[in-house]
Amino acid sequence: MELQRELENQSFAIGSKFEYKGTQLIIRNKDRTTLQEKLETYLVSKKIKYTVRKKTTELDVMVPAEKKGQEDKKQTVIFKPMAAKGVGGLKFEAAFIRDMDNWFKGAEYNELEHGDTIEGLVKLLKLPQNSRWKCKPVGAANTRRPPLFTATKCTVKNNGKGNVSDVNILNATGAVAHYCSLKFSKSFYIYNATVIDLFKSPSEKTRAMINNFFGFDGDKMAEAFGEEFAAKTNKTKNFSLIGNRFADIIKQALGPDIVLVSKIKEGVNHLSNIKGLGHRVSISGITKDSYGYAAKGVRKYNFINMQGKINGHSYTVQFQFRGTTAIDTGPRYLRVLLKADPSGDEDPEKNRVIKL
Repeated sequence: MELQRELENQSFAIGSKFEYKGTQLIIRNKDRTTLQEKLETYLVSKKIKYTVRKKTTELDVMVPAEKKGQEDKKQTVIFKPMAAKGVGGLKFEAAFIRDMDNWFKGAEYNELEHGDTIEGLVKLLKLPQNSRWKCKPVGAANTRRPPLFTATKCTVKNNGKGNVSDVNILNATGAVAHYCSLKFSKSFYIYNATVIDLFKSPSEKTRAMINNFFGFDGDKMAEAFGEEFAAKTNKTKNFSLIGNRFADIIKQALGPDIVLVSKIKEGVNHLSNIKGLGHRVSISGITKDSYGYAAKGVRKYNFINMQGKINGHSYTVQFQFRGTTAIDTGPRYLRVLLKADPSGDEDPEKNRVIKL
């Protein structure tokens, strides 16, 4: 069989991009983790042997021979995120820096790649068109911000000014005038933290604490991940209180003293200038039906769905408890996902600027 042709016909691979680098088959997808999980399930169902390589986002697949008498061939499959096409991800960061620097030097908005974004930001921050101002990329630092949990509070540690910044705007003296966190998509992650040691703690008290904090059912956790994850949890859930905890986590995850620059699409920008941790966050819509648990052959992770109003903008919010590779088991990481819903925003203008 020809592996690429076989996979292109599978529903779980719709939207993926295939390319070859020598003998390696590279598959790009917006959610490469889920794609890899589904591909592995498919290979098992077809009794096709595979092994995970040293890098867990790579597989060696024994592709069955086309004809009898021929030998099976080993094919290395590599999973990568979807490549940007001029915008998105790091390319948006580069374009943002280029646009800002050109604007500082006197360029008009219609001469910029993301003129709508820059115009909104200039109005929000009251930036001067001064050729001595400039931008500096800092996103590669990827600062770790581990959580500290008690029964009622999560504290994001190492959460100082600038630790979530992708690009800093420097004034004429070279000092940082603004820390900017950039996003270019309708949905994006704002926080990633290791939590497996709490959910799998040898202490039953700790397991109960972390499950009650998030509102999980300890019996269902055991069904999802194994008896070592079992916990005696509260039968009655106070979803209003739990929602307040989640709102507080989101405030901290977005970072202090930060300018949020989220380009949802052309002409739709979520821009906020936050002082301290003064984000306006409210959470709603949490019920028992908001909770999803890992299920064999279906998914490997838990989630909690809710609605959020964040700095005047509406989002669908999902707290995910998962691994980031196909071999991860259990709720290894907490990842907080926001998906913009512009129809629910407070400001009806196309270029939404919320000044706090």
